[in-house]
Amino acid sequence: MSLPTEAAATVLSANAVAAILIKLEFVSATKRVWTGFGKLKTLDTSEWDGLGEVIGIDGIAPAFSASAPAGRIVASGVSSAVLAAAVDATDYRDQPITIYLQPFQGRALYGNPVPIRFGIMKSLEITRNAGTRTIAVNYEGPYTGRRRPPAGWYSDSDQQKRHPGDKFCERVPYLQFKKDQWPHYT
Repeated sequence: MSLPTEAAATVLSANAVAAILIKLEFVSATKRVWTGFGKLKTLDTSEWDGLGEVIGIDGIAPAFSASAPAGRIVASGVSSAVLAAAVDATDYRDQPITIYLQPFQGRALYGNPVPIRFGIMKSLEITRNAGTRTIAVNYEGPYTGRRRPPAGWYSDSDQQKRHPGDKFCERVPYLQFKKDQWPHYT
């Protein structure tokens, strides 16, 4: 994954400040939330509602293997309005979810949000424990094979199951980060 120059300069600095923005596209409406509190208006004029404390976001890093990992966003301390919308949501399944990175410089927005992960929502999990409201969104990447097992693309084990004795995918893991000079005169 590569960021635009302005976002990379901010994010890679010693005191990087960035927020995660999440766009949930339901059938009935599009909901934009961010990992802070209150409203946020980005430079592209989109408005994002504060989600609260985000416990974790899994599956953001790009997969360099032959797998298409599923992802999960867990948010705790969400507002009652966001929780009510999630409880009533029935039109989320197989709808897009996009995760953005919004860099800040000081306390000001720096550039437009940068998309870092795209997925398809599969399920919502809602829990309420001792006054804490938690929502978890499970999503899959667009390249996940519905009928294939995880890591079922160009892996040697998958190839052996389909065609025993075939050596086509035997060296795929060794080629992923291989650096080669071209033209090679030796």
